[in-house]
Amino acid sequence: MTSLGFVFIPLCILFCSRPARLLDLVFIGSAFAAAAAIIIGNYGITPALIPTSMFIAFITTKLLTGTRYPGEKTTLNVLLPFMMAAFWAIASSILIPRFFQNQIMVWPEKPGTFFVITPLSPNSGNYTQDLYLLAASILLALASLYLTNPACNLLRLLYAYFIAALIVCIISAWQFTANTFGFWFPTEFFLSNPGWALLTDESVGSIIRITGPFSEPAALASYLCGAVGAAGWVLLNGHKSILAIIVLGLAGFVILLSTSTTGYAALIMMLAGISLYTLLTGDNRLRASVGLLLIILVALVVLFAIFTPIIAPRVWHIAQQIIDATLSKQGSSSYNDRTSTDIDSLREAMESYGVGVGWGSNRSSSLVPGLLAAVGVPGVFLLMWFAVNVTRQVRRAHRVASTPDVKMVMHGATGGILGTLCAAVISSPAITSPDFYLLLALLVASSTRVGLEAKSSYRDLRATRNVIGTAETGIG
Repeated sequence: MTSLGFVFIPLCILFCSRPARLLDLVFIGSAFAAAAAIIIGNYGITPALIPTSMFIAFITTKLLTGTRYPGEKTTLNVLLPFMMAAFWAIASSILIPRFFQNQIMVWPEKPGTFFVITPLSPNSGNYTQDLYLLAASILLALASLYLTNPACNLLRLLYAYFIAALIVCIISAWQFTANTFGFWFPTEFFLSNPGWALLTDESVGSIIRITGPFSEPAALASYLCGAVGAAGWVLLNGHKSILAIIVLGLAGFVILLSTSTTGYAALIMMLAGISLYTLLTGDNRLRASVGLLLIILVALVVLFAIFTPIIAPRVWHIAQQIIDATLSKQGSSSYNDRTSTDIDSLREAMESYGVGVGWGSNRSSSLVPGLLAAVGVPGVFLLMWFAVNVTRQVRRAHRVASTPDVKMVMHGATGGILGTLCAAVISSPAITSPDFYLLLALLVASSTRVGLEAKSSYRDLRATRNVIGTAETGIG
């Protein structure tokens, strides 16, 4: 057990019979993505997996003893395509590497001493990635069911996600000050997982890049893009939350400090997507909010460019170094290597006749080539079907939702999911962190609860009208 494990595991044990608090701890544990709570050989069990496994065990026991949740049918119908995709992914990891063994060249998920393209064959990556996917899929299903319970406080769970993002921001700021001024920073405490290749000594010019509690700057920026998306979409849709304002400001600032091209590109993609969505489908209030945001951002950039060289020339010099490094990224060997792995992943999908090379057999640089190579056209089709199901249900829920808190939860979960996806599309082979699937569960459950409440209100209204009609006609 690691030092972090001695702190985190007792908390999980303390709340082992309180599933709502275990879900809070899933978000908190996901903030320490490059740490391990327990180390077994060369593998580290990440902190988020501890409350995830406890929650799964608790809810499974409840279901086996007869407990039922109000939104079971609706929830399972929405989740069906994802469950089919997960089943196909696990089946493919067992069958396809054996069927196409030594016939297709792949970039291994678990490389040896050197990361080189090798012939396809069954490997340990198939099994470890299956375990991550299985845990994430079961968490998504059971949390979606559990959170349809009206007694669950959905807004509190969203706040737990925001608090986890604040923890990441504080640790990252601590690391930045340690790198800049020589302060003490407990690297071994936050980065203790032996299964991760840690990139904590990279630099841009004279600046040592920060990773926070993650293995590399891109992973830090990707996580915080989800937090920026959640907090930003909450605020743009008119919800008043001081916590969301703090998260938006700090997370955006830390992404800038991370010097991550992934983070910068994802922020631009998110801003472009929000602007396009608002232009095409947004109401006048949302258009005004987005317009104000764009004006503020442009004003900040102009003010920074005018006054920083005069007031703080060292800061301006550092900013120039970051901009130059970002703009020259396409000519770097790292960029070429990433592009090569993505192109090879698409080639693998074609050579396998569209069925993929199996979950955990290949490691790409970005999400779409990674999914096509891993689960092929069938898996991607099922995931698109799932996305359509969720989108339809959330849109219906927004039309009938009457409670501001539930609307805020749906906006926050939607923003967090889309922000994470934007970063993953740019630079992530897969999304395995439990917090992403818990955000999905929060979105599915909140929209399901809105639908159930609307149906209940409609039935009550019809019953009332029937009673009035019966009394007026003198029947009965």
